Amino acid sequence: MDIIINLKDGSEHVLRIFRLTESGIYQKMFFIENDKKERIEFPLDSLSSFRVDHLKAIQRIEEGDTIVLNTAIIILSQFLP
Repeated sequence: MDIIINLKDGSEHVLRIFRLTESGIYQKMFFIENDKKERIEFPLDSLSSFRVDHLKAIQRIEEGDTIVLNTAIIILSQFLP
């Protein structure tokens, strides 16, 4: 699965949801990161939309990924325009 973030400037950022380590807000910046240190980070006021795409080839995600992903979805949902 991937989380896809679209920003108001038209840019799109994609992060594979596998072994997520953390997500949250720090100084009005949202971030989400995996164990490979791949990271999406952006100012919350630049969020346009987001979605989670499920790849059919991947049938399951790890329990820790679900916890971090659910937290990220709750945070992002609160800051949608």
